[in-house]
Amino acid sequence: MASRSERIIAWLKVTNNQKNLARFVGGMSFCGLTLLSMKRVTPGHVGLIEDWQGTLRPYIYDDSQLVLAIPFWHRLINMRLIPVKKRYIKEFKTKDGRDVEVRLVCRLQPKVHWVPEIYYKFGKDYGRGFLEKEASVDISEVVKQRTFAELVKGSEDDVEAIVEEINQRISDACNFHKIKIAKDETSIVFLDPEEDDE
Repeated sequence: MASRSERIIAWLKVTNNQKNLARFVGGMSFCGLTLLSMKRVTPGHVGLIEDWQGTLRPYIYDDSQLVLAIPFWHRLINMRLIPVKKRYIKEFKTKDGRDVEVRLVCRLQPKVHWVPEIYYKFGKDYGRGFLEKEASVDISEVVKQRTFAELVKGSEDDVEAIVEEINQRISDACNFHKIKIAKDETSIVFLDPEEDDE
């Protein structure tokens, strides 16, 4: 064993061997970093590159595109382009102070050229972020103008008018934030939260 270590030490003392070892380590490190820097955008998504400070590159990368990102400095963010179906359930206060549960189901899709702005405002899960930050405000404003009886036990025409008002408000918010919404697939239901518990 001692003779082996002596041979390795003797081998390392030769200048050409040191150069060859340095070239090998340097080349393998370069190849490894090059492989780590190659990122592929997932099909059905667009890609954004964000650095560790939260700054985005000013480019939008197409799906299946190979992107170069500096390892440990940049990260690839895949934003879904296919319409995403989101369910949103939350309780709101009515005009008479009672709680009503609102169940919303909608299909959202970002406009491609505005993806960086949408990411800054709502994050990678833009659908959930939009519903929590924007749609909840619109729903709350409409619900607090109505009584519990109007929402849960009202006539079908009255409830449909309330739903249409909420739909219109959410659609306007979507247009402002450059998000497409399928209005014909949007469903809003008002329920008594106490009945669900039983």
